[in-house]
Amino acid sequence: MFTVKKYLSLRSSVDLLSRFFVFLCIFSQSGLSAQTNQVLAENMVIVVNDNDPDSLAIGKYYAQQRGVPESRIVPLNMPTEETITVTQYVERVANPLLNELLDREWVKGVKDGAKDHFGRERLAVSIHNISYVVLIKGVPLRIANDATLLEEGTDKLPKQFRVNNGSVDGELALLLAPPGTSMTALIPNPYFGKSSISSTDANRILRVSRLDGPSKANVIQVIDRTLEAEQTGLMGRGYIDTGGPHEKGDAWIRAAGEMVEAAYFDTDFETTKRAMDYRDRLDAPAIYMGWYRPRAQAQWLAPKWSVPAGAIGFHLHSFSGTSLRTTKTWLGALVAQGYCATVGNVYEPYLEYTHRPQVLLAHLMSGGNFGEAVAVSMPALSWQSVALGDPLYRPFKVSLQDQLTQSQDSNFAAYASIRESNRLLATEGSDAAIAFARSKFLKQPSLALAYRMAQLYAGAGREREGVEALKIIRYISKFSVDEFVLVQKIANFLHKYDESPLALRLYQSILEERDLDKRLKISLYEGGAPVALACGEATLASRWQLEARTLKTPPTPNPAKKK
Repeated sequence: MFTVKKYLSLRSSVDLLSRFFVFLCIFSQSGLSAQTNQVLAENMVIVVNDNDPDSLAIGKYYAQQRGVPESRIVPLNMPTEETITVTQYVERVANPLLNELLDREWVKGVKDGAKDHFGRERLAVSIHNISYVVLIKGVPLRIANDATLLEEGTDKLPKQFRVNNGSVDGELALLLAPPGTSMTALIPNPYFGKSSISSTDANRILRVSRLDGPSKANVIQVIDRTLEAEQTGLMGRGYIDTGGPHEKGDAWIRAAGEMVEAAYFDTDFETTKRAMDYRDRLDAPAIYMGWYRPRAQAQWLAPKWSVPAGAIGFHLHSFSGTSLRTTKTWLGALVAQGYCATVGNVYEPYLEYTHRPQVLLAHLMSGGNFGEAVAVSMPALSWQSVALGDPLYRPFKVSLQDQLTQSQDSNFAAYASIRESNRLLATEGSDAAIAFARSKFLKQPSLALAYRMAQLYAGAGREREGVEALKIIRYISKFSVDEFVLVQKIANFLHKYDESPLALRLYQSILEERDLDKRLKISLYEGGAPVALACGEATLASRWQLEARTLKTPPTPNPAKKK
């Protein structure tokens, strides 16, 4: 394994990664784990903070749920702050953990004769069979930069890499790395994009993930809902939000979205520069991928949004994981809302060194687990990345066909039926898709399935049958907040095909709700006005148009405040 100094002082970082991977290919290979979850669990290490009671409680709970022997839990006397110094990391995290792994004989190694520049104990030789290291809430998250510890010669590095800050997770991945491995800048990850790596590198790297979040309850929920998803399979819709600042990032997220769509998930794409918000559907978000908003916003801050068990969330931003103890960051918000697998950054990583969402998702969709997916999708170690989720989680363990027969009691079962309808539409045509959707709708009616069935009817030129399917909505008097936009889309469909009175009732019903988001209100007023006009309600249409204009008018500045 090579140090950053041997790379980044000579070449651009992008070229170096490519050259590194070519170099790897000539060595003997060690395949990614094909072991069962039980074997992986037995070889896992769970790290908890001895100074945080919640940390130990969560660690024990996770071990019980996954069948990890309690003896594999390692409590360390660590700081309770999320951000720690390099010295605190070395003295209270890295060195104590290394010695625990050696003392318990989970790592076979020979220590180097001296500590390194940072005070770390290093191994001249290392062999291990640790499947994953799981850091539990309470373990420090990130290491602050210490310019006084930059080594001689680092002035030759590009300025952005003259730092030794990073995630605790990224540094622990290299806990067993050879002497001379620096904390400055980054190390190319040999797992990145590979189905196998050399046994030498495998013995020098630990695959690290984290179970963490704003509260103990949030983390317990992640554990429970992950296990639930493995029983029922991942159900819901896909939401893909591009329009970020760089085409490369858009291309990654777009490629991930195409995979979601190819797997027959009902998928919405937002391709403009505006971010998805309350004006967009976000019912049953099984897979969400977007960028580039600095803080969690809109629906992702709603405390009671209905998120399917096992949901995968990804929002690409340089500072998406600066803290996990608040819902202001994307990682904190996603975990608090019920997402079970997500990745992000604790400091500025630069785009080239962030997780590749399409690689992560491809590995999961192929049946792989989250820990492996994180390893193959992250270009760099000793850098800024963090992965939140159970490394053993396999969201696609249950096939779609098994979901249709075994998981019909789930609250999200209708979305599996929608997915099968999409598959039938692609492979057998509209008649087969409509027949299947109708058979499921008669057994388990739902708004989402009714709307998809109406779309299928319309696509086959049978619009009136689509309208009839949607009339189920007449018997629903109250809608949940995550259904508002779906109901608006149903209303628009009904209006388009000459059922304007029912469409108007739906618009009025939603607009009667309290505390509607301003942007959604504008969308509803503007969308509802032509429906009201078509029903002969000219006064109502004018009032709604006026309400929309008023909401869109910027507030008048207060002269007194300027003084």
